[in-house]
Amino acid sequence: MAWFRRKKSADPLTLREQELEAEIERLRREVGRLAHEAPQPAALPPAPVNSPETRPRNFAEPVRPTLAPDVEKPKGHYNEFGVAKFDLSAVLRRWLSHVRGPTSSNPRMAKMLAAGSIQGLRTLRYERRVARNRFIALSVILLLILWGLAYTYLRNR
Repeated sequence: MAWFRRKKSADPLTLREQELEAEIERLRREVGRLAHEAPQPAALPPAPVNSPETRPRNFAEPVRPTLAPDVEKPKGHYNEFGVAKFDLSAVLRRWLSHVRGPTSSNPRMAKMLAAGSIQGLRTLRYERRVARNRFIALSVILLLILWGLAYTYLRNR
């Protein structure tokens, strides 16, 4: 019986994703074909003997942060060993940027999602309302549980 089965509606984003994946696969095959046809580049000449890539490194000496020659090292941010000191304001800025989350790489798409312009998707306002109502309901349940625990504790005291 098909009474309780949901109809599978075609999601426009899923269809577009499948189209793009097919296009990517076609391009990968073409790149592979062109890579086999293209002549191989000549080998690079060896590096000079005294270049930093070939010079052995002394691992006993500590690595110090290097700044560009025209940039002056701020004296207040590093200790005598050249290690950066703890910076509370930088930690707070980093934490706030982490809490805010990344900015949208495609603001037009974000605006379309918020406005509900893409057919077949719920608007962001609806999703926010559902999340807000869920939060309020769970908060009320938590407050009732805490009130009940406090009431029984104070009554049996």
